[in-house]
Amino acid sequence: MKIFSKFKVMLIGVLWIIAGVPEVYAFSVGGFQVQSKFGEKFKASLEITLDFDGPVEVDIGGLEDYNKLGLNRQDIIDALILDPIESSKGLKKTIKIRSTNPLFFPSFNLVVRTTHNGGTLLENFLVTVDFQQSLALNVHRNKKNTSKLREGKPEPLVDQQKPSQPAEIQQLKKQVSSSPIKSAEAKQPESASRTAASRESNGEPNNSQKVSPEKANIVPPKGIDPVPAKEQVVHRRRASGVIWAHPRPIPELVAAIPSQGSKPPAKKHVLQKGESLFSIARKLKLDKYHPAQIAVAIWMQNIDKFIFGNINGIREGVQLDLQNLDSVLAEIDLGAARGILKSQNVEWDLARNATQVEAETPEKSVPEVPLPSERLEDYADLFERVIGWQTTWENMDIEGHLAYYHDLKIENPFQVRKKRFLSRHPKPHLETSSKMLVMKEGIPLVFFEQKFSSETLNSLGLKELEWTRSQSVWKISGEKFYKNPSHSGQEPLANLKNSSTPEKEEKTTKLSFVIHVSSHANESLAVTLSNRLRTNGFDAYWVPVRISKEIQIYRVYVGRFSDWNQAHRIVRILRKKPFGGHATAIPYPFALQVGEAGSLTEARMLLESLRKSGFSGLLLVSHKDSNGILFRVVIGAYKKTGNATWMLQQLKQSDFVSKLISP
Repeated sequence: MKIFSKFKVMLIGVLWIIAGVPEVYAFSVGGFQVQSKFGEKFKASLEITLDFDGPVEVDIGGLEDYNKLGLNRQDIIDALILDPIESSKGLKKTIKIRSTNPLFFPSFNLVVRTTHNGGTLLENFLVTVDFQQSLALNVHRNKKNTSKLREGKPEPLVDQQKPSQPAEIQQLKKQVSSSPIKSAEAKQPESASRTAASRESNGEPNNSQKVSPEKANIVPPKGIDPVPAKEQVVHRRRASGVIWAHPRPIPELVAAIPSQGSKPPAKKHVLQKGESLFSIARKLKLDKYHPAQIAVAIWMQNIDKFIFGNINGIREGVQLDLQNLDSVLAEIDLGAARGILKSQNVEWDLARNATQVEAETPEKSVPEVPLPSERLEDYADLFERVIGWQTTWENMDIEGHLAYYHDLKIENPFQVRKKRFLSRHPKPHLETSSKMLVMKEGIPLVFFEQKFSSETLNSLGLKELEWTRSQSVWKISGEKFYKNPSHSGQEPLANLKNSSTPEKEEKTTKLSFVIHVSSHANESLAVTLSNRLRTNGFDAYWVPVRISKEIQIYRVYVGRFSDWNQAHRIVRILRKKPFGGHATAIPYPFALQVGEAGSLTEARMLLESLRKSGFSGLLLVSHKDSNGILFRVVIGAYKKTGNATWMLQQLKQSDFVSKLISP
């Protein structure tokens, strides 16, 4: 194979030391070697030179990394695996890259992301097949051979020289060429390519490279071209205090084949025999997103049409709603989509292989421990502090407002920024929704939707306040504001100026999302995991899911959240735990509310009664100015009302009064 490295982006924080002289770093990536051949399991290695013998993180580039380099990320990249870095002394480390299955791709861009000593390297290796010589050629041999070939040959034509071409042209080349041959101009000296690229980018093409329209439409039967790169470079943003360098400009490319007008995606699609979510995703031609992201978005929007609500439980003849996919896709990055697919595959395998399990005897059953929210005291004091925090802000009582924050007994940068914000935006007006509470690793998190307006600033978003006890008084230990939370099933505080609702009426925060942690074949495993999550400070609960008349599995959920982004922030915490690797945020807007609880004591008694009857409940605590503190005990999480029918009957048989709600 021929390996090229281009569009190299290096991220380093510049450190100025004695006399303003910058430190010289040895951090670099190179020595890329491919040992496998075409049609074999991929096997390659690369060397990393470190600044010092310290920690280093290496990973295959994600979609965001490819976008920064102006490249398309092919599905074949998902088949590649990075082996752990071998422990060895010295500044040079060897990284091995492999695949579990044979690869038959003629070319692909492999981006490797390396982080070390405060800097990040994005290195792109263009791997192509040489069908005439050895299928594994190193970088140095490519450079040497290329230079010799260029000395004795004229400049190539435009369509031969440019490495990125549309997929349609590459397909025609494969059809015309009976036996691919090696292209002598596959790799150019860097200076020449930079000069040519800069001329074309400045609108001054080289006269020797002009091609008539008739010749431009002739596709030469040359060898296999590299994977086409995007023809524009996305804007670089600063990240973690380091600056993205700009790669060489990419010249404009005129397609030799007229492009056909792309049709907008259909609003509805009936699944045909042999189709899958991925085949539908590719047909939609949403180039901005990976097929995995599109498949997950389709599932989230049509989850009630899947067997057991699982992404693999789809059958032909089902009509899928494909409208407004962009709003869902905007919230799902590629990493989250892959995590969802992995967790759904685990549950699907469990559901397919589930067998009838004998009922567990009381002696063998695992007792359920109380929820973290059950053990919390002084809810009245906590919500009173939240109201006081809001009132002092509106009254511009800066000192009184800052008194609600945790005092670190040293100069607190957060308080300094808060004081500066209050002074810059005087005479504020706040409109908030009902206050909701969720437990995050044992810390109560109060959240609500907030509309802020002043003479200098207007904002709308989700406010989260973390509270901890300091000398028997609730203090704010963390504050976050997330602008414009949005989801199709949620409209609190939207268009307040045009709303006919009285201004003083408080809006209700909808809790349409839950976190699905895992699924299990028997109840005791589900209860054990639920207890472990509760012990670690998460409001976890489990619910049986009926597969057939005799068989059921058990799902473990955590909490309820206002939108996908908020739920996914907790998902990221759970995935770092040994018990939450498959956690996934899912839109399940319905639940069963059991009874009425007028106080925390009544809620505790109701939850304990449910536990004794074999049910697992969740305590929802909220505050509304008109009603005060509200305690609700709910069971389960459902996409549509019909899914809750069986559990509703089970509760009725156990003499529990319940009703379907949308919390």
